Amino acid sequence: MEMTPSIEDDFREVMARQLEMTNTTWQMLVRRGLDPTSKVRLDFTYLASDESDARALETFLREETDYDVRVASDLVGRRWVRGTTQSTQIDLEILRDWVEWMVLAGAENGRCVFDGWGTEIP
Repeated sequence: MEMTPSIEDDFREVMARQLEMTNTTWQMLVRRGLDPTSKVRLDFTYLASDESDARALETFLREETDYDVRVASDLVGRRWVRGTTQSTQIDLEILRDWVEWMVLAGAENGRCVFDGWGTEIP
């Protein structure tokens, strides 16, 4: 998929912001007890411009991953794609690679914006 320059710039900004937040969140998780043997599930959210974009990303993620994925909407009509990964061990490099993949997956499948991730430490 070829993106227009403004869309491409928007997703580069999303990528930079998400990777920066990932570094900060990683440090907080380690301080709170996450270690190399910990297994976690990562929760994630995307913002979609409409139902068809949300469904396109949902379909892609279901076909390419083993994640639990669903489309939701809020009271003002915004569409969200939300999900959870399976339980897995992570480190910062794996997490950064995953965030990059997730941002690109949203950009290329429904032009959905990756809105972030979180987890609970077991």
